[in-house]
Amino acid sequence: MMINIDGMIAETAAKIFTDLCGRDVPHQAEAGQYPQNLWDALQDNGLPLAWVSEENGGFGASYDEVLGAIWVSAQAASPVPFVETLIANWLLDHSGMAMAEGAASFALVQNDSAAISFFGAADHIIAYTAEKNTIALYRAADLAPNDIQSLSPDGEQQIDFSAAKPLESQSTNLSQRAVEALILTVRAVQMAAAMEAALNLSIGYVSDREQFGRPLSKFQAIQHQLSVAASESAAATMAATQAASVLAKNIENPERAWHEAVVAKVQIGHSVEAVTVPFHQVHGAMGYTQEYDLHHFTRRLWAWRDSLGNEHHWGRLLGAELAVTSPDQVWKGVTTGAWVAS
Repeated sequence: MMINIDGMIAETAAKIFTDLCGRDVPHQAEAGQYPQNLWDALQDNGLPLAWVSEENGGFGASYDEVLGAIWVSAQAASPVPFVETLIANWLLDHSGMAMAEGAASFALVQNDSAAISFFGAADHIIAYTAEKNTIALYRAADLAPNDIQSLSPDGEQQIDFSAAKPLESQSTNLSQRAVEALILTVRAVQMAAAMEAALNLSIGYVSDREQFGRPLSKFQAIQHQLSVAASESAAATMAATQAASVLAKNIENPERAWHEAVVAKVQIGHSVEAVTVPFHQVHGAMGYTQEYDLHHFTRRLWAWRDSLGNEHHWGRLLGAELAVTSPDQVWKGVTTGAWVAS
């Protein structure tokens, strides 16, 4: 499995989330109480720099090790920009720029605009613009957000970069596909982890809750709903693992992992509704309350599904590419991951 949840980085992250991200923390964060102690612990242990090269002050950790930490962060419904800062620092490192201090988020700028997760918690924004082949560092306080409705408890802001002045900007050799491959793989891992966490929460609930003198888990309708959700969750984990595996094998050229990352995003995106509906249904009215934990996972799933384009967007792009690829190369791509457009 190329999502290493047993490595030192993931184990360190898991301990921090266990100690400092209990079930009350996501609720408090959504009410406006930012868990600064959680962020400080992650930063003090250097985890947001895990993907940064040693020459630039980071760990130079492998993709699979860091993806393990990303997995445990999603299962904790972590309300801090740990993943966003990891990606932002990865961009800075690949541009040869120094790391920005504090929390950060990233932006993929198209037509001078980008939607940014955790904008309110970020000190800096690192923007990748494919049209200009540049990576730019901005102070978040210098950017004017346009509020948009976001399903995620973590929030999202739309930023217009047309008049924004970066603190620093560098040209980069990173292709758009390389950046997309990393981000899509990360989102796939987060979604698969959140699905598994929500599934376990649902199984625990129906095992403990009784109706008509027996646990809900004994009712055939409940069993059917959760068996379908479990199958979808397993498929999501497999898709995320495959994308992570290909990314880990192409550390020098993440662009080669683009197809698997897109397939994972499409597969898991289609699974989101198939799991979130039964998760909420088997909980009954409890599953729709603000006080219960389930929505911290399902709302993030809905938001991550749409992040950087939903499954329909990526399905169209993948389909258009396959349409101009010779049949033998399509088969080779499906069976070996070696996609070559003709």
